[in-house]
Amino acid sequence: MAKKPPTPRLTPIKEAHHVLQDALLKAGQGGGKDSQLNKHEEIAKSLGVSPSMLYKWREPAEKGSGQPNPLHRTALLIDLTGDSRIIDWLARRAGGQFTPIEGEAPSGNLDKAANALVREFGLLIADVADAMEDHRITADETQELREKWDRIRKRTEAFVRRCEKGDYGTKP
Repeated sequence: MAKKPPTPRLTPIKEAHHVLQDALLKAGQGGGKDSQLNKHEEIAKSLGVSPSMLYKWREPAEKGSGQPNPLHRTALLIDLTGDSRIIDWLARRAGGQFTPIEGEAPSGNLDKAANALVREFGLLIADVADAMEDHRITADETQELREKWDRIRKRTEAFVRRCEKGDYGTKP
């Protein structure tokens, strides 16, 4: 009997209202129900909306207020402008960095792709060690390290996405 191929692992994207609901629940944790209500009122006031609007954003769009929630509006703004700097700004504000998908992951031997990534990581580590040799890193060295890191990050993301689609390579 032929062996079934593995089921691709997919990373689901949550609906915007679920993300907002989770964030609001997390923001109000730790102090009981009254504390949660106070925190939600404080958030609504800071945003310049009513607490009921805040709760409507936690519902699916078809059941909500008729007004798109901030996540939907931000996504629409990105779609309309075609500018990913908006999401990069948000990611940096949250302490991260946006990694766009650069088209489809390259096909070919997965083992070779993994080895190439490991080699690139090794070279980056060697570059970091070289930059630290004089116990300081210059602005130029920093920029070069950032550019190399960004390239590796994008290639690694493409590699992982390829694996998520079920392309694990073939075993000998």
